[in-house]
Amino acid sequence: MQITDIQTVVVDAAKAALGTGRRTWMFVEVHTDEGILGIGECSQSRLDQGVALAIEEMKPYYVGKNPLGLIEPSRRQFLANPFASRIRYAAVSGIEQALWDLTGKALGQPVHVLLGGAVRERIQLYANLSQATPSRSPEDLAETAARAVADGFTGVKIYPFPQGAEVAPNRGVALTREERDLAEARIRAVRDAIGPDIALHTDWAWTVTPADAAQMAERLIPYDLFWIEEPFATDDPEEFAALRRQIRPRMAGGEQLSTILPFRQLFEARALDVVMPDVKWIGGISAFREIAHLAAAYDVEVSPHNMSGPVATASSVHLSAVLGNFLTLEYGYAGVPWRDELVAGTEIVEDGTIPLPTAPGLGITWDPAAARRHTIDA
Repeated sequence: MQITDIQTVVVDAAKAALGTGRRTWMFVEVHTDEGILGIGECSQSRLDQGVALAIEEMKPYYVGKNPLGLIEPSRRQFLANPFASRIRYAAVSGIEQALWDLTGKALGQPVHVLLGGAVRERIQLYANLSQATPSRSPEDLAETAARAVADGFTGVKIYPFPQGAEVAPNRGVALTREERDLAEARIRAVRDAIGPDIALHTDWAWTVTPADAAQMAERLIPYDLFWIEEPFATDDPEEFAALRRQIRPRMAGGEQLSTILPFRQLFEARALDVVMPDVKWIGGISAFREIAHLAAAYDVEVSPHNMSGPVATASSVHLSAVLGNFLTLEYGYAGVPWRDELVAGTEIVEDGTIPLPTAPGLGITWDPAAARRHTIDA
């Protein structure tokens, strides 16, 4: 079997009722002369053109080669340079997932078997509500959260602090009293709607100062937050660690990191309870697994960052199935209405979980025609 072509497809995933910003999903198809197609995802919602160009530049390395046994050599070829950019990491991530998919299909085995075998039969999800709410009012968030719980999810995630157009004048400065009060109102409304037994994840999305983070964490104790995610930039592990020692909820983060060094620095500083690598950005499935194993040495749990399309979700499911320190997997709840078309209805979500896939490769059936019905220029 030989690789004959690599193509990218960018689809418009900005269904979000919020109606703000650009959200795209970018997929990578690896074609072979035996008609087997491997699929990966490297969605950025930005820099798509750069990622597509990087993949085009890499294509001559892959075309003509047997995809089996190519995962590690290609990682060495393109990521050995310590100055490799985020664009390069995203491009490699998409191709690498597609190679795992191809390998599993060629050998007739699910990727989780190739990774050593699953340790759980179902992958626990939590519902990211960001694309499902018509507004960010406390009332709408509460209604959406209650709907997710009724659909079987045992955890939900909201963004309580300024987002989108709200965030520009506030990033890096102290929160106003109104912003503090609104954040608490959102959290209180959601907690009241979901009850005491549902995990309430909060993503602070780098919008507060360290001082505000500590004060707000104390203020929000009555709402029993499951975790606080990315309150501010992770470029100072000691600052993150200091906050972790002050607060009761778990501290989660790391979604934007690619290379192993900043992860190790966070672990050594004891800055995180939960690490959130993203298979689309970190270099793919193999790189993700390396970070997860490193995290285990520091007793850090793993929750894949996954505000993603169905392909990266499938990759994350296989990783979640094999990791002993897996905690829970993010899922974009009630987002793009035609999401299921892309994989011909093979992404199965039952009672807030995804059952262990049994089909070869990533376990999903990619529909190239459906994807191209929703394309958008990179």
